Amino acid sequence: MDETLAKAFRASAITTFKDMFGLAAEPEPLRALAPDEDHGWDITGLIGLAGQAQGVMAVRLTTPLIRSLLAGTGVESSNDAERRELEGGLVGELTNIIAGHATSALSAINIEIAPPVVIRGANHRIGWPNIAPVEQLRFRLPDGGFEVDLCIKT
Repeated sequence: MDETLAKAFRASAITTFKDMFGLAAEPEPLRALAPDEDHGWDITGLIGLAGQAQGVMAVRLTTPLIRSLLAGTGVESSNDAERRELEGGLVGELTNIIAGHATSALSAINIEIAPPVVIRGANHRIGWPNIAPVEQLRFRLPDGGFEVDLCIKT
């Protein structure tokens, strides 16, 4: 993967978590992700990319982390269904913000992003496109972590 792409998504994730939640996301080294690898994530936001760079970006989190992030916003729910909806909305918004800021920083490349889709379920699978390797940007937080996965062809 072009290191410029990875840097833009890494910087966007770090800034998003700092600005939205006051959390310092510590990046780990970029690594290849096997498509069938077990991962332990519970909820994923996916965004399709089109234009001069095509592919998929995913933001993956655990349920305890997304619940903690939601609690930190001060938004409360009155029942489980509403809480799940709010959690999904927050994951979708995080995914959209990270993708939007990263693609804006890549001004030399024309990239358009699709609306986010949220997938739930322990160790769920993503049908990655067969256009490029899937690269993992993992981040550590004080109480856990998250990752941004990229499958992008330029």
